[in-house]
Amino acid sequence: MGGSLGAILGILLASLSSHLRTTIISASKSENVPLSQSSPDLITILAPSFLQALESLKRHTGARVGDRTVMDVLIPFAETLDSSRDFGVAVQKALDSAEGTRKLKPSFGRASYVAASEGGEHDIPDPGAWAVMEFVRGLYDAGK
Repeated sequence: MGGSLGAILGILLASLSSHLRTTIISASKSENVPLSQSSPDLITILAPSFLQALESLKRHTGARVGDRTVMDVLIPFAETLDSSRDFGVAVQKALDSAEGTRKLKPSFGRASYVAASEGGEHDIPDPGAWAVMEFVRGLYDAGK
């Protein structure tokens, strides 16, 4: 991992934090319950907040699914989480998407202009995509 991944994840996580905070505060106000006593369902606030954070990130990068970047996992994960509201299903989508980067030609980032090593760097998944998959899988495993 390296390159711009830190900045990309920083933008995503800052935006996610902001959206989560706003959603939780709005939910507690609409229910007229003090924030410390409200307990909205986590997936109900996480799924749309993650999707909104992804939309914020898209304004900072042109990378999309198929470019062999972290976006190959972030986009399908966020969309699946929002549509299914099932963290396990979204994590499986992240794993499948990370594995799928093995077959993609890089279009963005360092991998797009650094020659692949002999033996084929194309045989390994994109490191940023794999890192995000491991992160969400770790969250899922910890919550079981």
